[in-house]
Amino acid sequence: MSLTDMSVFRRTIEATRGIARRLLADNKGVAGIEMAVITPVLLLMMCGGGEIAFYARSHFQASQMASTVADAVSRYEAVTSADIASIFTVSSEIMGAADFKENGYVVLSSVSRTGGGATTVAWQCKGGTAVNASRVGAANKAATLPGSLVLDATDNVIVAEVFYKHTKLFEGFVPLEEQLYKTAVFRPRLGSLTSVPGC
Repeated sequence: MSLTDMSVFRRTIEATRGIARRLLADNKGVAGIEMAVITPVLLLMMCGGGEIAFYARSHFQASQMASTVADAVSRYEAVTSADIASIFTVSSEIMGAADFKENGYVVLSSVSRTGGGATTVAWQCKGGTAVNASRVGAANKAATLPGSLVLDATDNVIVAEVFYKHTKLFEGFVPLEEQLYKTAVFRPRLGSLTSVPGC
């Protein structure tokens, strides 16, 4: 390698060092780079947080609906199919979800135990289009009460079951259970509600 080539090579290295020093000392645009790096993380956190908040809201509303239906029916002395239909209509507003008619289902059961015999479903009323089988049992069959509840002899309770298919904001983003299930159990206040309302 000739002296001229070495001199050119040395000048190139020194010029490159000078450019590198100036670039390292220059902090213009750092905020832009930091923002570009952190924006995707912030978006993921925001979307995930929104999805979880919406899911928690659906859980709360389904629970409130079950409680409202069972409580409202338990306040009647005798209930008719028209009473139950109006309670279903009004209580569906509690869900606050426009899709409850398509994705929700309510099962209302009167569960009783007479003469110390087996716990049975005295009657059952259903509302909604997304049909789901009751986990309590079928009318005139043995009943399985939520939370392994055991009735005293001659006892009667009203059980509301709410099924709701939760619609995710971002499909496949956060692994959440889609089918929500909530129950509420109330004892009738004004006597037994074992006579079939005709629904």
